[in-house]
Amino acid sequence: MKKNVPSSEADLRAGHRKRLRERFLADPQALPDYELLELALGCVYLRRDNKILAKRLLEHFGSLGAVIAASSEELSAVEDCGPAVDSFLCLLREIIARSLQSNVQRKRSVRLTDLVEMGRQRLSNCLDEEVWAALLDNQNRLLIFKKIRRGSPNHVALEPRDVVELMVKYHATGVVLMHNHPGGTYTPSLEDKTLTEKLAQILQPLGLSLYDHVIFTSEASYSMRHGYCIDVSKRDIWNMPERG
Repeated sequence: MKKNVPSSEADLRAGHRKRLRERFLADPQALPDYELLELALGCVYLRRDNKILAKRLLEHFGSLGAVIAASSEELSAVEDCGPAVDSFLCLLREIIARSLQSNVQRKRSVRLTDLVEMGRQRLSNCLDEEVWAALLDNQNRLLIFKKIRRGSPNHVALEPRDVVELMVKYHATGVVLMHNHPGGTYTPSLEDKTLTEKLAQILQPLGLSLYDHVIFTSEASYSMRHGYCIDVSKRDIWNMPERG
């Protein structure tokens, strides 16, 4: 008596995906990167074998992290990788960014390294320059992480009053400013330095603090505080231990 066999290619794919999901649920870390990505791509292309595309993406970008961070233009260079993959990865990046921010906001006291990682997730792969502000209360708790301005690929305009108004609105006593240099160097420009110095001078008489201004590229970050571009004499959130 013959055994039952799948009646179509669609049945074969469904059986493969079912087994892949079962292996993932049994031990997520046991799956190699290409199978993990293949499983994720199953949410995009429901009736297609995604193994080849998963391998192409990893071969092209070199790692899962690089695939997730890839821009629309970079993804379009990969054969059979359509706009649906770009939309899915954009959604995935937003979920990761919000999850990370939520974890930081739950902390009773944050370190600047927490904020930098949060900013890296938001800014490292932006195609245009953006300015974000991490607002803190007097217990070093994160009140909000908010985008202030979005500009062009090589410039974004910001006035110190934009930051002051935001701090007053959310009753913040400290701020870490962050922005990105898409495809460029993390070295601060003269405009970056001038803005940072001016903002620090404006905040100090108000009893408010600029802790740092961090610049991100796709591969690195630069602390203007550690680069001696600003002087912070109040609370130190680089080395302050977290409360229980």
